Formats: sequence, structure tokens, C-alpha cells
Amino acid sequence: MDVYVEATLDPLGAADRGAVLVDWFERAFSGPFAELVHQEERAEFGVQTGTSVRQSGGSRRSNMSHLGRNRARLKAELEKSPDWVITEFYGDDTLGRVQRSYFPVEGSWSKLVVGLQAGSLRLADPKYCADLVDFLAQALDDLNPVFARIERDSFSDWSNIEAALTRKFRYSLPEGRDFLRGYAWVTVCPQELAIRLGGPETLAASGTFHRVVPLRQGGVLLQASETLAGYTDHVVERVFAALAPVLPEGQPCPDPSHPNLRFVLRDAATAG
Repeated sequence: MDVYVEATLDPLGAADRGAVLVDWFERAFSGPFAELVHQEERAEFGVQTGTSVRQSGGSRRSNMSHLGRNRARLKAELEKSPDWVITEFYGDDTLGRVQRSYFPVEGSWSKLVVGLQAGSLRLADPKYCADLVDFLAQALDDLNPVFARIERDSFSDWSNIEAALTRKFRYSLPEGRDFLRGYAWVTVCPQELAIRLGGPETLAASGTFHRVVPLRQGGVLLQASETLAGYTDHVVERVFAALAPVLPEGQPCPDPSHPNLRFVLRDAATAG
């Protein structure tokens, strides 16, 4: 897979996490995964799905092997807001996944994920990339997220800044409305940090971002370039400079265990 979409919800996010899960999975199935769902339901091209659901403490586990036959059952499981659930699409290898899990910190921090195998042509396709951004913006519009991102070729739980500064989740998650957890091709800032950056209008007027999307319940989505393929080192530098005022201080260092995470090798405190 080469596209990673992640959204983080903290205790200030949407209260009904079961409804959030249903919406996230259904939007993924009808959006980024529509073609694979169609193939799986019709048993075309060898596409299969498997879903695993785990409730708190691992006390109950459920497995479903075919999305088309188990769509209603999956929805019922999602409404219970399980600790962990994943639906994977696979053929010769993994073609994509939709996932929800908890971060291992006190409180209701949860992570929503979509992973996709797009390919180089789609990564350079403006329509495909715009559809990805629309999916994330619409899914988060009513959730008041603390952070979200779309990356290429990186599937780390850590954002680029967390890896580069070795910031542990027990610090970076509770501080997510004080310091931005990272930046990427698409970055979602919580409302508190967007205000410190001047708000959506100022961010749009800066010319830094290809697209700026205010979210209805708080926060702003920032798309750095028209396509994922167009997220060049020059664009990364530009995004870093714009977001440096809300990034945590410290000298970032490359981490060999996260080679695909992209960031500027400068302390945000010295930018500007």
C-alpha cells in the first residue's frame, strides 16, 4: 500500500464513537474502496475481504470473511464501538484496509485509518487526489478531530514530528491541542491551533496551501499540493515554515526505523 490516511479523536471529539465508526467505514466503502467493494461482492478479479473485531480486554472477538454477505453484521458490530476493528481487502497482497483502534493512553483517544494501494498514476491524478481529500474532509466535518493526515509510503503510528523528536504518545496526544503532532501532504489542525495560525482565511490567503477546508465542528484541513506526487521537498519546506509556530520545539533527527516519514531538519523554534 502507498497511501495512508489517519484521523485522531481525543476526549473533545465526537461523543458517539459507534456512530463515528459506522460513518467512517461506510464512507470508505462507498468512496476510496468503492471499486474493490464492487469486485468483492461480485467475486471479480479475486478480491476478498476479511474483518476482525475485538471488544474491550479481548474478551470477545468476531471474524467475518466476506463484506458483501456481512455488511449488516459489521454495522451492528461497529455501533458497539469496539476497541479494535479492521477490514482488509486483499488479492495477491493487501490492497487496502479500513481500521479503528485505541491509542494506549488514558482517556478516549482513538485512531481511524484508511490504507490504500493507489499506484504512481493515481498519485499524480488530480481527481483521485481530490477525492481522497474530500473523503477525509467530509468524514471529519462533525468530529472536532485533534489531528489528521494523509501520507505517502508511510504507515507508522508516529507522525513525522513524533518520530523525528522521539515524542512519546503519552505526551504528544494530550498536548495535541497545544502543539501540532506533525505535518504531511494533508494536515488537519485542531481549532485551537488554527486560531493561533490566524484562522482559515489567513491560511488560505498565505498562498502556502493548494486547498484550505474549514471543518464545521472545529479545525481546518490543509492540502499542501494538488497531488501526492506533487508533494516535493520544496512544498514540504513551505508547509513546515507555515506551521512552525504551532509545532513542538526541538531538533528533529532522521529515524532509520521510519525511513519514509518526511520532515525538515530544522527546529521549529528557529523557523521564520
